[in-house]
Amino acid sequence: MRNLLLPSAAGVLCISMSVSGCGGKVKATTSLVPSAGAGGMTIDRTRCEERGKQVVVSDTNFDQKPDVTKLYDTVAGAGGEKTQVLACKQVDLNYDTKVDIVYHHDQSGTISFEEFDLDFDGRFDLWSYYQQGKKVREEMDTNYDRRSDFVKYFESDKLVRVERDTNNDGRVDEWQYYENGKLDRIGYDSTGSGRADKWDRAPDDALPGAASEVAPAVAAPAAPAETTPPPAVAPAPPAKK
Repeated sequence: MRNLLLPSAAGVLCISMSVSGCGGKVKATTSLVPSAGAGGMTIDRTRCEERGKQVVVSDTNFDQKPDVTKLYDTVAGAGGEKTQVLACKQVDLNYDTKVDIVYHHDQSGTISFEEFDLDFDGRFDLWSYYQQGKKVREEMDTNYDRRSDFVKYFESDKLVRVERDTNNDGRVDEWQYYENGKLDRIGYDSTGSGRADKWDRAPDDALPGAASEVAPAVAAPAAPAETTPPPAVAPAPPAKK
């Protein structure tokens, strides 16, 4: 199916095997993260490749340019029926035709990896890793030098540790530890040994989720609201008798 235009609450929707028939592609953004993620997790970037997938693009601001692209895998269900599983979603937040957010999904359609371009310069600078749909790690390039320098670790959806490179030499020199979502202590490497040699305890009245005063307060942007349902799978023709 190609260039099938349908009305949608999210704008003009095009379902095809290539987005080229919908007024051009949303341009790719440079990624700095390799295929290996947190804890040896592998990022399968083929999930965001168009080949073999159904591509659905939508125009959420009605400017006649695609700003949300979804890629679906067609898989067979338990009863043999075919269903659509979301493999990847790409979003142009500021409508400049460049991708600002990419959501990677695994074979079951569960979120596995996210990439964000926080300053809209065409390069990703925030990455989130998931295991079984739960965030386990978040990396951020806070000074936009193309290197991750602020890393958060999560367990059971709770922040447990933050590692920072405060002098931008490529090595962690500050560790923040959390207990029950509350900042407990901060360790500093003041000698360059790679180990904490100075510690600060958090005050007893520290708020849950509070971090040190030098921690960046940058939140990942949210994708524009849309109501596009998964594309329908055409039923197979009846077998010849």
